[in-house]
Amino acid sequence: MPIDLRDLVKNPETTPFSRLKYLVRQSEEDVTRFMNELFNLAALAREEDNWQPVEQFLNRWEEILTARLDLPMAFDTTPWAPFTKPLAQARIAVLTTGGVHTCDQEPFNVDGDWSFREISLDTPLEDFRVAHTHYDTNGVAEDVDAVFAIHRLQELAEAGIVGEAHSPTYSFMGYIYDVAGLIEVSAPEVAQRLKDEEVDGAVIGTT
Repeated sequence: MPIDLRDLVKNPETTPFSRLKYLVRQSEEDVTRFMNELFNLAALAREEDNWQPVEQFLNRWEEILTARLDLPMAFDTTPWAPFTKPLAQARIAVLTTGGVHTCDQEPFNVDGDWSFREISLDTPLEDFRVAHTHYDTNGVAEDVDAVFAIHRLQELAEAGIVGEAHSPTYSFMGYIYDVAGLIEVSAPEVAQRLKDEEVDGAVIGTT
């Protein structure tokens, strides 16, 4: 039975594979070269009880793969918006690209969903869910504030460090390979909502 070499480098796309996962996008020649070098290095490493060359090999390939990424958009400058209001008087919102949603909301499509979910600050902890397969979500399952710092923001508001923790909050799923929908539809809508709600600043939890 024919074997697709890319099947050999399929992975769960968790943290250890955060950069190596891009190997599946490479040519069969590159995948063959990777597997051949890894095979030889692993055999020697076991014989010599020295796995450092394998680690160096993986580090080198991570650099190669990330350097080859064809980013879907580019920009030359970023508009600067100076923060003029004292933080203790400011209304602050929190957003996330971690794929967080609530149990009564439709989960994100993990293959490029550019929509968003509106989430209230008073959502019970047990109602949070995560729909994202492109980072290790174990930490978020234990503490949603790891990528969606709603409780930390409320603590800052209670301590008087920020003026107000704004509700609702907004969640995106960060694996968006085709960003046209994000740029043209969902991001402008959330930005307009925040503007209409007189939010002074936003903190974004990324993965």
